Amino acid sequence: MYVAVLDCSERDAMAWWFSFMRRENVKQSSEQGNPALMLANERSRHDHVVATIKKMPFPLHNREFVNRLVCCLDVNGDLLIVCVPVNNVIDYGMNTRTVRGVSRALLWLTPYGESQCKVTYIQYLDACGRIPTFVANAKLLLALDAVGDLREKFQRDDEIDKLERDQLARVIKEEPQTYTAEENLLLIKVNVKLGMIEWERFEELESPDLFVRMGKIFVDGEKDVTIRGVATIDALVRQCAAWDLMKMSREQMKRRSNSERSLVKINEHQSVYRFVRNLHIPSLLPREWIMTSVWKWRDLRTLEIAYEHNPDHELFPKMSSKFMRDGNSSTVHYLLEEMPTSRGVPQTRVTFTQTVNLGGLVPKWAVTRQGGKQLMYLSTMRKQFDKSLEIDCATRAQNVGLIADHMEQYSEEENRILAEGENHFTDFQGMKVKSLKMASPLTTAKIAYKSGGRHAWGRATTTVRARPEEVLAFTWDAMRRSARRDEDLEKSVEERINWHNTLVYVKKRTPKIILDRDFLGRCVWKKEGEGFVLVTSPEESEARPITGSVVRGKYWSALKIKRKNDKETTLEYVINQDAGGSLPGWLMSRYTGSNLAFVTEIQEYFQALRGLEEWDADDARAVGEVMCIKTKAEKHSEKGENKQSARMRVLFKKHLSLCEIGRRYEFFEGMMARVVRSTPKPAGDVKSKLCSVSLTEGETIGRGLAMALACNLTAEAAVDEWVLKYKRSLGELDRTEAWFR
Repeated sequence: MYVAVLDCSERDAMAWWFSFMRRENVKQSSEQGNPALMLANERSRHDHVVATIKKMPFPLHNREFVNRLVCCLDVNGDLLIVCVPVNNVIDYGMNTRTVRGVSRALLWLTPYGESQCKVTYIQYLDACGRIPTFVANAKLLLALDAVGDLREKFQRDDEIDKLERDQLARVIKEEPQTYTAEENLLLIKVNVKLGMIEWERFEELESPDLFVRMGKIFVDGEKDVTIRGVATIDALVRQCAAWDLMKMSREQMKRRSNSERSLVKINEHQSVYRFVRNLHIPSLLPREWIMTSVWKWRDLRTLEIAYEHNPDHELFPKMSSKFMRDGNSSTVHYLLEEMPTSRGVPQTRVTFTQTVNLGGLVPKWAVTRQGGKQLMYLSTMRKQFDKSLEIDCATRAQNVGLIADHMEQYSEEENRILAEGENHFTDFQGMKVKSLKMASPLTTAKIAYKSGGRHAWGRATTTVRARPEEVLAFTWDAMRRSARRDEDLEKSVEERINWHNTLVYVKKRTPKIILDRDFLGRCVWKKEGEGFVLVTSPEESEARPITGSVVRGKYWSALKIKRKNDKETTLEYVINQDAGGSLPGWLMSRYTGSNLAFVTEIQEYFQALRGLEEWDADDARAVGEVMCIKTKAEKHSEKGENKQSARMRVLFKKHLSLCEIGRRYEFFEGMMARVVRSTPKPAGDVKSKLCSVSLTEGETIGRGLAMALACNLTAEAAVDEWVLKYKRSLGELDRTEAWFR
């Protein structure tokens, strides 16, 4: 039996189910190894006889099922699809040695809300003969998968969540609320307990999210831990509140699928929420919480949400001893404050504070670990509304305009810094250099030492598909979100003398065995012919004195931005780094390559912004090179996902052009993951045309290229052979898309 809610009408679901010979169903049956699937007799549009032969593991004979499908209405007007066995003899056009099985099924479709329906599927399956239980169970699950395919075909999870979230946000903004004394008391109590704690009392935690600040407090003699997270969200106050209050949204249900949960809405501003969480600690029972939530506007710009655990709530009486409810406790306080917009994007500062007590004999480290996981909820909210790309693009567009209108004069000190930067290029040419291997083959790099110098100089060049003004605008925005790194502890513009002269401070996290490092540098740029030069020189300032907790390092750099043609810009980058302290020069030289990769970052950033309509062979070659480079995405691959698939998933989401390719050809991402994986094993044939290639067939095609490369002397010949082998699928793509080959 299978029960689900579908995001479509009953008639749409019936039409999909009744089109038994639809293309994807035939493909799926073929991929499962079933020898035959055919429409034996079509009596009418709502009465079919369908025959199929299901593959069974050796030494069992394959099973044949011949069923009649009839669609009708029940007494309530709901749609029914009935499947019953018939004794028809079927000519499959081939020799078969099968055992006739029996299958009966009922598919019941009833209305469920607007543009939705509820499906109930009940099936009886008898494969006849002596079949092991595990084989029967496996085949039955495959049969039930058909209803899962039906749900996936019409699923609109994101769309429905957004509609419900927008509706709740409208209520929060527009509808006046009346609060009882009990509700007000809950808000006051939670605010006094958590909201009024000053941030200075918290011990700062290392945050996995660069944009979320985290801290904790342990009360002496108690097992309670109070945690706090602060983040700025790219959304309105009401949108952030609605996202949190929708505890039963499809997104939250999928993210926490291992938790039991239910919610009772008391009124528009109060709810009672029950959930169970498994701590994944041996011998500890899962914890159960009954949380009463209330939200209220403090003023026109600030909203407050309070949660409190009530183990004896009448709406959820204790029913099971499998969960621990009485010993644990939790109180949560949200403060959502409207902030000034950033480049037209609304901003909300969210402060999330929670006291956690897991009850029982739970060690403090386990409580702290669970608290850290809770704070990542704030990171999830930030990513849900993240508008970093839009904000950075708007800032860059403004900077391009300011660069074009720049007419300011340069001081003697500024000219000295620029001349010093020019000398870095000249000095490097006089050194004995050694080539440095970079992750991207589109970037060439060299390393050299000055006579008597401890620290290496590095030089890198690459070509960027953007105008020089755009490249300078990108690099000049020191506070751009895309510039944040995992090791960044702090970054700020300390002083802005004018539009071409700033003082930038950066604090970096280092391995625990050495002190953290900070850098203070003066950045100056100037127009040079059809391009620009940007120089960074170390400097000291009273605004950022040297402290004992960090070691002050020095960083020299010079970047030449030269126009190559109307579409491309050449970058030349020279650096010299001194991290300070007693670190050996060879250790710092190891980091030279990662710092020179800054030009690669620029190249990849602008490549990702190019739309498919702008693409030519050079764009495709550049993206192809990126596909072959290992990325951090591989460390965060999803369950059952290999490294190459994780890399493709991130790239196809990040690049505008790859997003468009993925929409045009659904198989392309899976095909490229197999191409990059490059395992030279025989691949099967694919006879589908381009318009109907499935994801599985795309992976088969991708496997075929590795074998072609292994059997040919040149890449061109291998691609020719590959396209010829899958000409029905790839021939049209090769002819029509200039970027494909």
